[in-house]
Amino acid sequence: MRAIRNSKGRFFGLYTSQGESLNAQLMKETDSYVQVYDRNSKKSRTFAKTSVCGVRIAEKNFGKVF
Repeated sequence: MRAIRNSKGRFFGLYTSQGESLNAQLMKETDSYVQVYDRNSKKSRTFAKTSVCGVRIAEKNFGKVF
């Protein structure tokens, strides 16, 4: 989660444990959820922090990226 917080409004690759990948931008964060703007579908989406398995920012991978 630290990598997402430090994205400074930039878009990043978000990978979920359900096998989904999206180009996202952080909008809001709570204790157990993260809300992002999905650039692919142009919608706001909410994910549980436990379902986020990887992040890719500026050619750097954090966690499991496929």
